[in-house]
Amino acid sequence: MKTNALILALATLLFAFTFEDDLIQSIAAKFDRYNNELPQEKAYLHLDKPYYTAGETVWFKAYLVEANTHLPDTVSIPLYVELIDNQRGKLIDKKILQLEGGSAAADFMLPDTLKAGYYRLRAYTNWMLNFDENLLFTKDFKVFRPNTDDEPIKLNSQEIDFRFFPEGGNLVEGIENRLAYKAVDALGNGLDVSGIILSDKGDTVISFDSEHLGMGVMTFKPQIGEKYTAKIKYRNIYEKEVSLPVSEKEGFVMGVESVADKENIRLFVGHNSANSTSQIAIIGQSQGKICYAAKATSAKKVLLMKIPKNKFPTGVTQFTVFNEKGLPLCERVIFLKTDTTLNVNILPNKTKYQTREKVTLNIEAKDAKGKPISGDFSVSVTDAGQILEQAFPENIQTYLLLSSDLKGKVEQPAYYFSKENPDAARHLDILMMTQGWRRYRWNDIMKDELPTPKYPLERGLSISGEISRQNGKPFEKPVNLTFMFSLKDSTRLFGMGLAQKDGSFVVNNLSFVDSAQVIVQAIAGNSNRNTKIFINRAFSPKVQVVAIPFNALTFDEKELADYLKRTKEALDFERSLRFNKSILLNEVQVKAKKKVEERDSRVLYSSPSKSLTVDPTMIGYMNVLDLIRGRFAGVQVSGSANDPVVTIRGVSSLSGSSEPMFLLDGMRTDKSAILMLPVADVEKVDVLTGGESAIYGMGAGSGVISVLTKRGNPNYDYSNDKALGVEHFGIAGYYPTKEFYAPNYDVSLPEHIRPDYRSTIFWSPKIKTDANGKASITFFNTDAATKVNITLEGISAAGIPIVARNTYSVGTK
Repeated sequence: MKTNALILALATLLFAFTFEDDLIQSIAAKFDRYNNELPQEKAYLHLDKPYYTAGETVWFKAYLVEANTHLPDTVSIPLYVELIDNQRGKLIDKKILQLEGGSAAADFMLPDTLKAGYYRLRAYTNWMLNFDENLLFTKDFKVFRPNTDDEPIKLNSQEIDFRFFPEGGNLVEGIENRLAYKAVDALGNGLDVSGIILSDKGDTVISFDSEHLGMGVMTFKPQIGEKYTAKIKYRNIYEKEVSLPVSEKEGFVMGVESVADKENIRLFVGHNSANSTSQIAIIGQSQGKICYAAKATSAKKVLLMKIPKNKFPTGVTQFTVFNEKGLPLCERVIFLKTDTTLNVNILPNKTKYQTREKVTLNIEAKDAKGKPISGDFSVSVTDAGQILEQAFPENIQTYLLLSSDLKGKVEQPAYYFSKENPDAARHLDILMMTQGWRRYRWNDIMKDELPTPKYPLERGLSISGEISRQNGKPFEKPVNLTFMFSLKDSTRLFGMGLAQKDGSFVVNNLSFVDSAQVIVQAIAGNSNRNTKIFINRAFSPKVQVVAIPFNALTFDEKELADYLKRTKEALDFERSLRFNKSILLNEVQVKAKKKVEERDSRVLYSSPSKSLTVDPTMIGYMNVLDLIRGRFAGVQVSGSANDPVVTIRGVSSLSGSSEPMFLLDGMRTDKSAILMLPVADVEKVDVLTGGESAIYGMGAGSGVISVLTKRGNPNYDYSNDKALGVEHFGIAGYYPTKEFYAPNYDVSLPEHIRPDYRSTIFWSPKIKTDANGKASITFFNTDAATKVNITLEGISAAGIPIVARNTYSVGTK
C-alpha cells in the first residue's frame, strides 16, 4: 500500500485534528516496509481423519499460502513436515515435500511398534523459521494400540490456569473498562468457573460466571489506590485465589464494540493523563494492510469513533493507540466477517448405496454471484461408525482466518463460524480479548532497522558447508569445488563452483526425489588438495515435550470399539500375509552346501540375529542408521536421518535405556560416532538380540547394533582410501508421493475376498475445479453398512479458504 494513498483515505473523526500527518506517515511507511521485506507464510495440513492406530497410514494434504492475502504461495518450494511424539519430545520422522502451486500430498506410515498416546504433525518452510516458532503449523492427534493401555496422563484436578485480560491491555485507576477472563484445566481445555472480586478491605466489588469454555467478561472500574483479589470456584469443590493486574495510576484504555452493530465498529479511547497536549494516533490493520488511521490530542479524556466495517476484510483486525513517539499504548483485536462466502457443494450421485457399490462425487464451486471459481481441494471420505466427529474441530478456514493469527491454541474453533450458534459472535469477541495478538508486534515493526533473515527463502533443496586447511584456518586463495550427485535412478549430475573467501559455500535450487549420494572435491589454487571439507547438517526446530496435550480426545474408547476392532483385524490380516510368504520361502529346498564362515576377529559373537552387507549400490543414505531403516523386522529407526532413535522390538533393558548398545569394529561407542560414519566406509551391520547380545553384558539389554567398517577389517586394502580433499555423504530429497489404495470392485480379483472395513474409505488430495467450477471423483464403498462422512477442504485461486461437508448412507446388498 502506498503511503500517499493511505493518507488520502484516512477516516474523519468526531474531533479536530491538531497535528501534522508525520506520525501516521511514519507508522504506515514502517508497516509497509516490514511487510515488503519480511513477508510471512502460513502452512496448513488437512488429514484424512482425526485419530489412528499404530501401523496405519496418516494421509495428508499440505497447503502453503501468503500470510496476508492467503493466496496460494508459490515462492517457497520445499515444505518440511515432521512427525513428533508429544509426550516424549521425540522427532519420529521427517519428510520434505515439493510444493507445486502451493500444495503437495504426502503420508506418514505409523510404525506398528508406536506406543499409544498423543502425536503431532509440524509443518514449516525454511523462511518461516525467521519468525516466532509458535507460528509454525501444528496438528495434534491420538494413536491407539488395540488391547494395550495408554500411558496415563498426569492430571491434577485442582490445577487450573486462570487469567484476567483488561480490554486494550491495561487497567487504569478511575476509568471504567471491560475485564475479560479465561480458565483452563490441566489439559488446556476451558473450565466453567464462578467468582467474586474483592477489594483490599475484603468488600465484594462484583461477582461473575463464565459463559463459554471458561471465558467471560465484566465491566470493572478500579478505584484510586485500591488493589483487588479474585476468588475463583470451579468443579463445585475447589477454590483458587488470583490477584488482578495492578492498575496504572495514569494511562490509556481502549474499548471496542463490534458485535451489536452490523454496519459499524464503535471504538472508545479513554485516559487520565495530566498532559492535555500529547498526541496520539489510532491505527487499524488487517491482513498486512492499514485499513483505518486517525489522530487526535489528549485534550479530551474520552474519544469516541464510529468506523464502517466494510473498510476491513474477513479475519482478525488489530486496533492500536500510539503515542507521539510511535510507541504502542494499548491494543485490541477483533474478528470481522464480510460476505465473501463461496458456494461449494459435494453432491453424491445417490443418497443411499449398497456395500462395495461405486460412488461418484460431483463438486461444484461458485462465488456468491453464481460464477464458477477455480480452487485446489482435498477430500476425505470416512466411515462414520468408526471415525467419530469431533466437536467443532480445526479446519483450513478456521486456521487461516482465526487460529493462525492468535496466541495459543483455540479450543473448538469451528464453533465461532457456525451459523447455528446465535451466541457465536459474542463468544468470539470474548475469545479475541483473551487470546492476544502474536503475528504482528509493533515494537518489531517500528525499529529503525529490521533484522537480517537468518534462514533464506528456498526455491529448492540445498547443501552448504565450509572449506578450510587441515588446521581449520581458511585459505587466502580461491577454492575450486566440484560436485557429483548420484540419484536413486542411477542419474549422475555434475557441477562446479568457488567457495567464498571465508571458505563457506552453498549449492541451491536442487531438485530430486528420495535421496542422493554426493561427492564434493575441493582444490585450493591449481593443485592443493590438502583441504578439509565440513558439511552443515539439516536444521530442525527444537522439539518440546508436551506431557499434557491440548484438546485431548474426549471419546470413550467404548464408542471407538468398532474402529479399533476393524483396524486390528485389517492389520492382523496384513501381518498374516507377510508371515505366510515367509513360510513359503522357508519351504524352498536349497541343495547347495552351506558355507561355514569364520568368526570375525573384531567381535565376540559367532553369528548375529540379523545382518546386512553393504554394497556399492546402496547409495543415497545419510548415515548407517538411515541405511538400516526398514530393512530389519523388529528394528525400528524413527526420527529424522540426522538424529534417529533406534528401538529393537522384543528386548528390554535392565539399565533403563531404551536404545541398543552400539559397537564400532567390536568396540563400544556412542550413537553420534555411528552417525558420523560415511555409508561408503561401512562393510557390514549386524543386529544382536536375546542370547546373542547377552555376551556383551547388562549394557546390551536393549540389543546391540554392531557396525563393521572396511578399514577395520584386517584384510583391508589401504590403497582404496579416499583421496585428499574429497568428501562424500548422503542427503534427503523430496518425498515421493504415494497413491491411496482404493480397490476397484468392478473388476474381480482374488484379493477382493478379503473383508473390507477401512475407516478411511477414500482419500483424494489433488482435486482442481475446471473452467466451469466443477470436478468429480469416483470410488467404491467398503463392506460396512454405515453412514459415510465427506469432508472437503481447500483454497480458491483468490485466496479464500473453503470447507464443505456432506453425508450418504450405505445399506447391505
